[in-house]
Amino acid sequence: TDPAPLRCARITRPMLTVKDSAGNPVFRFFWWDAYENVTKRPGEIFLFGKTYCDAVKSYVSCCVVVQNVERKIYLLPRTHVLDLHRRPTDTPVSMIDVYHEFNNNYAPRLCLKSFKSRKVTKYYCFDPNIPTESEYLEIRYSGKNPRVDADICKDGGKTFSCVFGSRSSFLEIFLLERRIKGPCWLDIVNPEPVHNPVSYCKFEIHCSKPIDVSIVQDPPPPPSLVALTINMQTVVNSTNMQNEIVMMSFLVHSKYAVDKKPPNPLFQQHFCVFTRPGDQNFPYDIHNALQTFKATKVQKMDSERALLNYFLLQVQKIDPDVVVGHDLLDYQIGLLCERLLHCKTSNISRLSKVKRADVPNKRLLEKDLFVGRLVCDIKLSSKELIKSRSYDLGTLCQNVLKLGQGERIEMESDEVPRFFQTSTDILKLITFTMQDAAYILKIMYELNVIPLALQITNIAGNVMSRTLLGGRSERNELLLLHAFSERDYIVPEKNTFKDLDDGETKRNASSKKKPAYSGGLVLDPKVGFYDKLVLLMDFNSLYPSIIQEYNICFTTISSTDSEEDISLPDQQLPPGILPTEIRKLVESRRYVKKLMNNPDLAPDLKMQYNIRQMALKLTANSMYGCLGFVHSRFYAKNLAALVTFKGREILTNTKDLVEKMLYQVIYGDTDSIMINTNTLEYDDVFKIGVRIKQEVNKLYKQIELDIDGVFKYLLLLKKKKYAAVVISKDRNHQLQYHQEHKGLDIVRRDWSQLAATAGKVTLDNILNDQPYEDRIENIHAHLAKLKEDLDQNKVPLSLLVITKQLTKDPRLYNNHTQFPHVQVALRYNKRGGRVFKAGDIVSYIICEDGTNLPATQRAYHIEELKNSEHLKIDIKYYLGQQIHPVVSRLCEPLEGTDLYQIANCLGLDTTNFKKPVRSTTEPTDNLAKTRNLFTNVDPFVFICTSCKTENKVTGVFDGNVPFLTKCANPECGIRPIDYLGSVSNQLTLSIRGYIKQYYRNQLTCEDPACVNETTRVPLKFVGKYPICTFCKKGIMYQKYTEGDLYNQLRYFQHIFDLSKLGKRPILDGTIESGIHNLKETVERVLQHSGYATINLTKLFSSLFVQNRDSIILPSVENHTIDEYEEDFDDF
Repeated sequence: TDPAPLRCARITRPMLTVKDSAGNPVFRFFWWDAYENVTKRPGEIFLFGKTYCDAVKSYVSCCVVVQNVERKIYLLPRTHVLDLHRRPTDTPVSMIDVYHEFNNNYAPRLCLKSFKSRKVTKYYCFDPNIPTESEYLEIRYSGKNPRVDADICKDGGKTFSCVFGSRSSFLEIFLLERRIKGPCWLDIVNPEPVHNPVSYCKFEIHCSKPIDVSIVQDPPPPPSLVALTINMQTVVNSTNMQNEIVMMSFLVHSKYAVDKKPPNPLFQQHFCVFTRPGDQNFPYDIHNALQTFKATKVQKMDSERALLNYFLLQVQKIDPDVVVGHDLLDYQIGLLCERLLHCKTSNISRLSKVKRADVPNKRLLEKDLFVGRLVCDIKLSSKELIKSRSYDLGTLCQNVLKLGQGERIEMESDEVPRFFQTSTDILKLITFTMQDAAYILKIMYELNVIPLALQITNIAGNVMSRTLLGGRSERNELLLLHAFSERDYIVPEKNTFKDLDDGETKRNASSKKKPAYSGGLVLDPKVGFYDKLVLLMDFNSLYPSIIQEYNICFTTISSTDSEEDISLPDQQLPPGILPTEIRKLVESRRYVKKLMNNPDLAPDLKMQYNIRQMALKLTANSMYGCLGFVHSRFYAKNLAALVTFKGREILTNTKDLVEKMLYQVIYGDTDSIMINTNTLEYDDVFKIGVRIKQEVNKLYKQIELDIDGVFKYLLLLKKKKYAAVVISKDRNHQLQYHQEHKGLDIVRRDWSQLAATAGKVTLDNILNDQPYEDRIENIHAHLAKLKEDLDQNKVPLSLLVITKQLTKDPRLYNNHTQFPHVQVALRYNKRGGRVFKAGDIVSYIICEDGTNLPATQRAYHIEELKNSEHLKIDIKYYLGQQIHPVVSRLCEPLEGTDLYQIANCLGLDTTNFKKPVRSTTEPTDNLAKTRNLFTNVDPFVFICTSCKTENKVTGVFDGNVPFLTKCANPECGIRPIDYLGSVSNQLTLSIRGYIKQYYRNQLTCEDPACVNETTRVPLKFVGKYPICTFCKKGIMYQKYTEGDLYNQLRYFQHIFDLSKLGKRPILDGTIESGIHNLKETVERVLQHSGYATINLTKLFSSLFVQNRDSIILPSVENHTIDEYEEDFDDF
């Protein structure tokens, strides 16, 4: 039914008050959100929440306006007064001098008629140039006056060196002074009734003094919330190419309790409103169809403007505390603002809780559209709480709600207009839209977004609406601001981008905000497939534990920008604020988890405890991040570098200790190590783990190593990339198995689901108990089946979709032709409808469009493919650039398969892949040995001067006939010996071609999926290898190395070397002389190759004493590799 508005008259002051613990009358309410408008209403804080109303016997919305929040600054006195040239004089500075300078010089600039000041003692630990403890002049003045200029704050005056606190917001000052940490029950002493309210809340109270606000002791549970879920459908007007809102669906729950399990049913009210697209008419029978439609209440509107007015009216009636939706912040709120302004809708401020007479511009309207109401965007919340290939609604329904393929109907904006052709289709569209709204609400309940955000906000002490926007750095800042303020520390100033060092800013911008110091240690992996049990051990919350172990804090170590200055603090110092706060979080979580073990615990309480411990864990683990985030107020490069330095040291020491216990460490990453136990018994592995744990943990007080898991099989590919079968025991002590994937292509979003599925099947075959040969055979068979399915169009389009995120606005990409997703986004944005922006994930399919353009320029959105007749799936691309790279990387450590065989199974052109040469002759055969020495070389080819036939030379004899005696063309009567000069010239040109190929220095990316090749050396390196300039992930190596060149020349020398033949044949003198001539041609080139010489004197010079008077070294001749070749062969 249509939700009726709550009729609640404004009640007189005596009826609003309750008695506090001291018996005083107070106005009591639970605040959920806060807002300040520094331009229109400086010095005022709006607190929005709920209070109990006797008239309706329930909680209703209220607004408390806290007035007269003062600005607060601290002036640090100088030791001596400065002269006119800002040079120190001999006159010492007293506190009264500071007061007089501020009163005479700066108070008039700030238009201060009055201000309060006092001498205070404060601490500061964020700048070594500022005393740790000092006396300050604290000044408070009205918030309606401007803040102190930035130049004065930085350079100071004649009697004071700097000013602190000028940039603090009124909300920050209020929360820190009243020590309010997140939503809670508050009492207002001396509440003032309002006759001209500035909000749409049922009650509005003014508080003239911030000191009259206090936290309720022994509070009751938080009141229930009114939750409104919205979902909308849009179309593109074909006339003006603008987006239009044609349908909105609503779900309402008026008593959503955040301290209980998700409600059942999920919502109490549901209704939908729609209108026709601007260039279409309603079907003739729409009225009759709506009368018979009973699934939900439907309201038909004649225009989009009427629809938006209906939406505003319903929001005002329902008065929601939280608005839930998908992609609200990135798209839907912006679209709403755009359409509200375009349709010139009146009273737009009704969507918020603050009345506004003027209509601001779109940018400001987006920011304040739902002021006073919490906005829960499940797309944004999901990014923090879960990992997913994509965060569109369809993917979240599959990952969170476990919906199967096809259970939810996905619609693009260009498909919506066809639903308005018939009444039946309109009803279908209503059903789909309402269904999506239900999915959105269910995902919010499933992820516990609101209860978790409440717990995190209470821990950090920030504002809940900011928590729902993400941003862990801001939450950590507020937690530390509370901690330092409570201990009389002056907190660091808010940073602006102008304040940051230009070099630091540019460096961080170019590295995508990566830390500008050494990070965690990653041990070199011992790549391979392990079928013995592997033990995984990790340190519990390593970085927070290091901060506690070594007492790392601003108060114990001077903050500098130098990474080298990383000495540990004195052990005699008292615990710092940072380790103390982390210890509180850790101990609180430990206590909450202990409470959860109570078997008699009520389900609702257990859920609350679980959410609480999750919030504590998220906050504790992210505390280190504020030290290394350059834009954080608590950025301290040396502290962050010290934490990571000790982390590297601890991991290295742990590795050494484990190896001294005669176990093999095969990999380690930041806070974990993998140990090859060489056993198949599960219980034995745990005994090994307990012994290692005891030996390591006795070295530390706060740092704790623990067993994280046991792998039955492990496929270790490279750093941060592995797949494993994890063994665990259930409650009945039965072994359970499941796969774990880390960093593989199959879990990354920029690969198609087809490639991911092929990778998963490959892993399923590798990580199982079947014989080794069957694993390889099954992988090959599956690849052949995949090719067959692609050829026969049996693969669903959804499996071919590739997704990639836009790192910036698509219009800002310089060379957009290299990025398929950017081209799709640009093309998609031109047609109207939803616009792709920075941070959005773009889906596309590589197609054949009749052009010869590279695959990166043949990307199309799935809807473009469906609506086009000439576009076809590029099967070769998916086989060669999607499936082949994924599978070949997984199979790289395995014997029995290789790039060549995988390409062969997929029907690809195998000439692009090097086929391994396997010898089938006896080991005693010298020809077989030399053949193994020359893999991946080209034969010598020369052209007959008579018949122009190509002659390939792989040895002195072609069959039983010397190659110089007979042309490859049987009908040619000219022998190659007759034009030996031409053959020799062609050999020289061939050698020069290989030398030219080497000096071209062509670099190629190691990633098989990356097609980047270049002759320019990139500027960024990892070790001694440059990073690919295209994919930004793989390293680049020479496509043709000095080793390849030398091997090719040695091969030419070998095929003309008669001494390498097993039995020396009797040849005609002319033929033998011609072969020697060709061999000498090659050797003349080899004589100039430094690759062929080993200087033994230089190689072993470090082993001898470099003193000519005491020792005379014998001369050591330079030897070539040729002299040792026979020894290597025999070995």
